[in-house]
Amino acid sequence: MHTSRSQTQVGFATLLAIVAALGWSTPTYTAEAQRPRIGLVLAGGGAKGGAHVGVLKVLEQLHIPVDCIAGTSMGALVGGGYASGIPAADLEKFVTQIDWKRVVGNQGRRELEPIEQKRNGATYSNDFEFGISRDGVSTPSGLVNTSNIEDLLRGYVASARLKTDFDELPIPFRAVATDMVSGKMLVLDQGDLATALRASMAIPGAFSPVELDGKVLSDGGLVRNIPIDVARDLCADVVIVVNLVEPAADPRKLRSAAQLLNRTMDVMIEANETLQLQTLRPGDVRIDVEMGSIGTADFERVPETIPLGEAAAHAQVDKLVQLAVPEAQYVAWRQSVTASQEIATRLADVRFDGLQHVNPEYLAKTGEVHAGDTIDTAAISREAQRMSALQDFDSVGYRLDGDRDSPTLTWLPREKSWGPNYLRMDFGMYASEDGDLTFALYGRHARTWVNSLGAEWRNEVQLGGKMLFSTSFFQPLDAEHRFFVEPQAMYSRSLEDLFFKDERIARYSFSDLGGSLDFGVNLGRYAQARVGYAYTQRKVGVEVGSPLMPESDRVDAGIVASAEYDTRDTAFSPTRGMAGAVEYMHSDDSLGGEGSWERAELGLGLAVPFRGDVLWVTLAGGSDLGSELPRDRNFALGGPGSFPGLEVGELRVTDYWNIGTSYLWKMQDLSTIRNRALYLGVRVAAGEITNVLGENGRSDIYGGSIFMTGRTIVGPLTLGIGATSSNSWSLWVSVGRPVGSGTILERGIFR
Repeated sequence: MHTSRSQTQVGFATLLAIVAALGWSTPTYTAEAQRPRIGLVLAGGGAKGGAHVGVLKVLEQLHIPVDCIAGTSMGALVGGGYASGIPAADLEKFVTQIDWKRVVGNQGRRELEPIEQKRNGATYSNDFEFGISRDGVSTPSGLVNTSNIEDLLRGYVASARLKTDFDELPIPFRAVATDMVSGKMLVLDQGDLATALRASMAIPGAFSPVELDGKVLSDGGLVRNIPIDVARDLCADVVIVVNLVEPAADPRKLRSAAQLLNRTMDVMIEANETLQLQTLRPGDVRIDVEMGSIGTADFERVPETIPLGEAAAHAQVDKLVQLAVPEAQYVAWRQSVTASQEIATRLADVRFDGLQHVNPEYLAKTGEVHAGDTIDTAAISREAQRMSALQDFDSVGYRLDGDRDSPTLTWLPREKSWGPNYLRMDFGMYASEDGDLTFALYGRHARTWVNSLGAEWRNEVQLGGKMLFSTSFFQPLDAEHRFFVEPQAMYSRSLEDLFFKDERIARYSFSDLGGSLDFGVNLGRYAQARVGYAYTQRKVGVEVGSPLMPESDRVDAGIVASAEYDTRDTAFSPTRGMAGAVEYMHSDDSLGGEGSWERAELGLGLAVPFRGDVLWVTLAGGSDLGSELPRDRNFALGGPGSFPGLEVGELRVTDYWNIGTSYLWKMQDLSTIRNRALYLGVRVAAGEITNVLGENGRSDIYGGSIFMTGRTIVGPLTLGIGATSSNSWSLWVSVGRPVGSGTILERGIFR
């Protein structure tokens, strides 16, 4: 039966009246020394740990002071904040307002990346990044990037971080971690409080461990999830223990290898919890919080855990009231331990420590916090988030040194231990009802910071429907990376079908061998422009079928130019943001080409969130600008990226434009933290095409499609069916990396 908060308060007041009627009373100590020292023990439990805040609210209502705190994992996070002087009401506001999608799921990170990183860094089927060194291939030590978590913790206890002895906090505090080297418990009692909290909650495999004084520290729950003995050693005559209780394991869910492995850590934690709970003495208070269906990773449900903690504490009120003190005494205690975590100061200087590869001048030039600025915790946090979005860093820490009124801000960016040689892999597959079946197996190597200006050597290989081998050298020309030059050499070969009146009549081979030299400028985080020279030896030949398109072996060479703008939240199926791109090429005899022609293409896309759904609008167009464009350089329309209802590359035209609108209804959240969801979409499109291969003239075309799309654990997934006014229709499925590069929409606007 549901009970409202007002009913609970009335019931609580009634219970206190009954307690008084029975002759019980709260202690009336006249001196602080007369009462027992109370140690608070907060268990680990991930998202379930929000229940600790509910318990603290009840302790404050009952006027129960706390003399010391020991916590593990999420218990350390809540306990460390309370020990730093944050009252329960403020703790509740903090934990309920955390944007867990950003902190744990790293949503919003892409918007902070530099434009070149967005342009060059997208993989679709996975987020895995490997390091390459003389010792072989290495991997990150955690699946989740922890930079946002660490930034959250530093802001959370910003003022308390200035005290390096945890006995000097308003309430003495201990965090528990596991030393993975010795396999033993490590009690953290000094140092950076935020680092101690981070170490205590470093779940092995999920979060990278914290390396501290030669020790490798992970989640303390492995050895002491309920650190009762730690609290007794610290101060406690009496302990209040908050135990987070999950339902018994379901045997039906313990049959697969994965299920049993997941259960293994729970068994380890429950074993050490039992040993600690057996040490409770008369006078101690054990508060069991029944968590129901809320699990360790259910961070979006943290607000639901706080009332559960309150209810569990109320259930033990007859024991808790024996530890209460008079109101005046409690108010004096509360005032003595309350402390603000806000920092507002004018910086004397800004420094960068601990860098091996990244040039600190680059960070200083691109930074938004400088010497002489008056900053607060929020400003430092914003700058830390921006810096940690750079591809070079695992996380970004900081400290304030010197005069507290005019300190030096010392940044502590931690370069990735598996760099500076990085390898990423990607996979994509596309199939249609009409017989299209193609895949892409892609790999990219990057060697970053080849020199002090931040040069990057890049290599790409792709196998499948399109083969690609490419190497380039991205060289910034200034410390800020505003201007750059990039030479590139490449070879590609693709097999593409040609259509005539909806029928496949030939398969052609397109081979390109050549290179380019680009000069460019980065315009903030969102825009980039390039201009350069490209030289390509192109071979076009019939593999199977009728020679509808002329075969050729020629050289195209001339001026190329491009510009991009990108504010999307993700590279695939964005839920907000805008992207735009324009490309131009002019091949000319005077520049080394065999024949003169021009080609220009423009694409725009906009994603607008609407009540949990998403509206997409796209616009694209291309033209030969009245030149003699070779038929093998025509624009290729067709496929879900450019015009659904047509097969990939079904229409090859000299000029086109189209506009499309899609509405996506969210069907189901797969992982709100990771922004994975399935959408049901409806798209309508209209356009005009000129000089279709094998025909001449201009005609209008209309189409529509119904599709299911979204980001899943295996990457992007799209299943759809579309039809056009030319009586074409297509049923398709695509998984992972998008396959096909006909129009500018398919090359990177909206898929």
